[in-house]
Amino acid sequence: MKKLFILTALIISTLAFSQEKKQFLEIDYQLEMVMDFDQIISNVPSEYRAMVEEPLRQELNKGIFIDYKLKTNGTESEYKMQEKISNDQSPSGMILSQISAMDKEPLYKDIDQQYFLKPYNVGRAYLVKDSLADFQWKITREKEQIAGFDTYKATGVMNDSIAITAWYTPKINIKDGPDRIWGLPGLILKTEFEMMGSTMIITAKNVAVKEEKIKIDKPSRGKVLTEKEFYEEMMAMQEKMKEMYSESVEVD
Repeated sequence: MKKLFILTALIISTLAFSQEKKQFLEIDYQLEMVMDFDQIISNVPSEYRAMVEEPLRQELNKGIFIDYKLKTNGTESEYKMQEKISNDQSPSGMILSQISAMDKEPLYKDIDQQYFLKPYNVGRAYLVKDSLADFQWKITREKEQIAGFDTYKATGVMNDSIAITAWYTPKINIKDGPDRIWGLPGLILKTEFEMMGSTMIITAKNVAVKEEKIKIDKPSRGKVLTEKEFYEEMMAMQEKMKEMYSESVEVD
């Protein structure tokens, strides 16, 4: 009877340990940006259009692809742009250089506490801290194979008005995904949405299970703002620069 009790206790403790054991994953994603040339060039001030028109057209014709890596332990994650840019592109393209400058710092997500941290350095260090969005996911029966996994399609809404589609795999029981996207009952391997006239498609290319513990750094430096406060401050800074430029032109 005593031996049976000891065996039962060992089984229970083993099961408890296996449930608590974290998964360490590294997922390689690729962001494809599909942009309309006419719409973009229309937003460029007329005096600069002749100068940027041809380089911009060439960049869009070549295609814009950017590599990211997600490191996750299931409760915390880091999503970071990779230095290597796909399709033999260099960060010298107008669009890519802007994205590289603004998105060079990793995004940190805390899935349990449902918030993210994103550092920015624009002459001053900022740290955006805000809640992870509720995408109001609706799961469908539609399936697709992505990165060797069977995935299910889900639809949702981001920023209150932007339709988003995602494909997740229940085989990996982690409610994480690329960028700020999360909240499905399995790892998100693909997502697609439109933002500011551009179609954004983020697709997993490889999923690697790591035996060793992955170190995930939590950013802490910079003036802490919500996402809304940060963009308001950036807009105010932009207006101030315009005023300074206008004043210098008038003086000349």
